[in-house]
Amino acid sequence: MYQLLSRKKLFALLTAFLLLVSAAAFTAFGRTIPTGVDRNEIKIPIIMYHGLCKDNSRRNEYMISPDYFEQDLKYITDHGYTTIFLSELINYFEKGTPLPEKPIILTFDDGYYNNYVYAWPLLQKYKIKAVISPIGITADNAENEQYRSPLWSQCKWSELKEMQDSGLVEIQNHTYNLHKLSTPAKGVSAMQGESAEKYKDRLSRDLLTFNAKMKAELGKEPLAFVYPFGAKSSDTEQIIRTLGFKTILDCENKMNIITSKDDLYHLHRFLRPDNINAADFFAKFES
Repeated sequence: MYQLLSRKKLFALLTAFLLLVSAAAFTAFGRTIPTGVDRNEIKIPIIMYHGLCKDNSRRNEYMISPDYFEQDLKYITDHGYTTIFLSELINYFEKGTPLPEKPIILTFDDGYYNNYVYAWPLLQKYKIKAVISPIGITADNAENEQYRSPLWSQCKWSELKEMQDSGLVEIQNHTYNLHKLSTPAKGVSAMQGESAEKYKDRLSRDLLTFNAKMKAELGKEPLAFVYPFGAKSSDTEQIIRTLGFKTILDCENKMNIITSKDDLYHLHRFLRPDNINAADFFAKFES
């Protein structure tokens, strides 16, 4: 009996040791095992792009050279980063799905046609993921364009679906028709004198219109909302949460230190301007 108990104890100790070693090895190979996920701290940079442009005279902080974008992809690959989708970050906190050791998220705002012409082939070349957040009404209007140019045209829904179905692009909500600098209000902020009830109804109808359109065209609904121009009002976030979005992206140039699901509603992004090489750009938030 004594020998039998000793063997049972030895087996239990050996099993526990092997589980401990397996967990350590899993983490060592670049994966994070979420235990008590709401208490884990995730440090993740999110990069904000808009368009890619080959014409030197038209490049600025929102339109950068495709060569700089390729530099960024090379840098990401060479320095141990792994690109993820926003859905993967959400799943980490909601389901405990593991993340890579050095996650990074690449985002494109507005859904420019040059994302399809220039960015997507490079994403395929380097097998890197990105999130594109188009403006719904411009994707609709693109279907009727007679002449299209990477300088000013927007992606069609069919092009967004093609990129999505590749497994390298995730599509999110950037409003259906509220991407305006002023009239009647900047982005999704409330209009002057607008009641809280009317504001909630106007914002909700627009975002749900985008969701329905995306569901019809792409077969999926978005999980994230991206603020146009970073503009918002005091009750904007709560309205967006009520609509079922899992995360919100702003335009603040800050690193994300995420400790709970609540932090997913305040994700910051580093704007990637032109005329700076990849090493100098990434050094801004790696130090």
